[in-house]
Amino acid sequence: MIDYDEFEEEQRRREAEFDSVAEYLEKKKRIDKEVRRLKRLFSKIDENKKKLVFATIEDVAFLTITMQDLRESIIRDGTTVEYKNGENQYGTKQSPDAQLYLQMSQKQTQAMKILVECLPKTEKPIQENDGFDDFLRERMK
Repeated sequence: MIDYDEFEEEQRRREAEFDSVAEYLEKKKRIDKEVRRLKRLFSKIDENKKKLVFATIEDVAFLTITMQDLRESIIRDGTTVEYKNGENQYGTKQSPDAQLYLQMSQKQTQAMKILVECLPKTEKPIQENDGFDDFLRERMK
């Protein structure tokens, strides 16, 4: 005969496994979407730089999506957690999510600097004389 408690436990385990796979696939989909978005932005760069840039884009996309998830966790749970180290040692400290978010933010900023430096330099458009300055000078006389 089947033990009902064992059956429920197995069902919970399978549901948890399904949830983790579904979360993985959803996160992977979001990362892939961000990679495509960034690759479009950097599609006109020099061919010699593309390998470096595309590898960095993968990292930036991962960091961006992971930081979005961490941001949600921080909003929900706050930036501090309570701890207890023994009977009388307790207090609050920065949450692991907040620490990780700060570290990832620094890495993302560094990676974005690399990407921006690889963009082609754009020349400032030459301003044509529309006559407005001449008009002002004439009026000031």
